[in-house]
Amino acid sequence: MEPIHKYFHDQNKFPFHMVYKDQKSPQHELPDHFHEWNEMIFIHSGHGRIFIDQTFYDLHGGDIIIIPTNTIHRVIPEMSNLILSTAIFFSPAFIQQTAVGSSLDYLNIFNDVKKSKNYKHTLSPTYLIKVEDYMDQLMKENQSQNDDKENALLLWLHLTLLTIFRNFQQSRPTQYKQHRHEPDWLRKALTLINQHISGDLHLQYIAEKVSVSEAHLSRAFKQLVGMTVSNYIMVKRIHLAKDKLINSNLKVSSIAEQCGFNSMPHFYRSFNKMTSMTPSEFRKNHYPIQKR
Repeated sequence: MEPIHKYFHDQNKFPFHMVYKDQKSPQHELPDHFHEWNEMIFIHSGHGRIFIDQTFYDLHGGDIIIIPTNTIHRVIPEMSNLILSTAIFFSPAFIQQTAVGSSLDYLNIFNDVKKSKNYKHTLSPTYLIKVEDYMDQLMKENQSQNDDKENALLLWLHLTLLTIFRNFQQSRPTQYKQHRHEPDWLRKALTLINQHISGDLHLQYIAEKVSVSEAHLSRAFKQLVGMTVSNYIMVKRIHLAKDKLINSNLKVSSIAEQCGFNSMPHFYRSFNKMTSMTPSEFRKNHYPIQKR
């Protein structure tokens, strides 16, 4: 099964979407998916797990999950205590275009978690109450017909991000703990793929490095992660290529090579399949965002 590319469009008049107090269940949860908007998930109650990029995290009430653009993720609920959560989606350009000066450090939350690869944080009681209140206000404004609805939503979103940032500043997050049910070989395989994404990754090589059979690696990886080894590697490579297209002036051919593609036709086919654009079109369409 390939991960779902959940589409939001930056060209939307108002690039904001909210799913308020949704109860997660295995029957209704999406498989691995990704999108080009930022996402925040606040856990009101319940227990479960979430797979993000290359890591499994335990989820409990009071947790906030920060998911940058183009990051593979999937919530895995527990039937005995279903998760109740609120998810907020928005285009990076939505908040970037409102920044005044360079002092708004809280706007860098998504870049910071992407660099540290620590996507889960727990809110202290004081900040938890504030974030829950702000999300209630976001929901009310989102459902309202007020003429100034968009401005109000933007203000509440900034307050939410500022509060989360202050929580991060006052209680530096500890390194994640892998879920107790995930085998050590899987952690090693995910780390290996991430560290050698530009190399010649194939099933036999990965299986040898993590000391499991190819058959077991193939079967268990898909069962635990939700997608095949080859699909996971391909999505990671395309995400890396997208980052390089936006944030560098490298030639497309150089980017393809650095992302593990040994031929340009293969790179173009794979990129177009996932984005419905050529690499050059993608770079051109995202150029204004990176300059804001």
